[in-house]
Amino acid sequence: MLNSLHPATRLVGWIALIVCVQLARGPILWGFGFVVVASGFLFARQRSLRLLRRARFLLAVLVTLFTFFTPGEALVSALGQAGPTHEGLALAAGHGVRLLSVLFLVALLLETTDERTLVSGLMTLAAPLGAFGFPVERLALRLLLVMAYVERQPEGGWKALLDGPADLPPGPAVCIRRRPLAMSDRLVMLALLALLAWGAAR
Repeated sequence: MLNSLHPATRLVGWIALIVCVQLARGPILWGFGFVVVASGFLFARQRSLRLLRRARFLLAVLVTLFTFFTPGEALVSALGQAGPTHEGLALAAGHGVRLLSVLFLVALLLETTDERTLVSGLMTLAAPLGAFGFPVERLALRLLLVMAYVERQPEGGWKALLDGPADLPPGPAVCIRRRPLAMSDRLVMLALLALLAWGAAR
């Protein structure tokens, strides 16, 4: 089912999920977070754990800042205002769930869609910008290079990706297949955008 969708449609769906997790509140947020995290462990365990390990310090800082620096009722009365608060703990939990959901959604996207397919979808979505002189192909090439080196640092370090020429590393030529959007893909994207607009307006 997922493979039958156009790469651009997959990207729009992924963006829609990211927006939904930011808009969700209360039990809906917790339920959504549980489903996403469980799916990440089931279908993209290694990627999910790798991203979680890389973001552990960000998660720790987020929880600490919200828990200890949010005004409210003291969680430990002996510590007074120097300790954590009930309101801060609630905010930390909510934002923590959002961050975890985003990390696991990224892992699921990368697990189910290879980098060339992602770049193809991005090029399709950015194609209208080409009419205004935006270098869509160059952006796609840069993105492909970054994704190719995400787990293997290039010669000269990461600065080489920014300062060096936008050429692919030595090896076989890279072919990115682009196919036109089917009517079903257009309808799915319109439905997702309408759903997002409705959710944001509530």
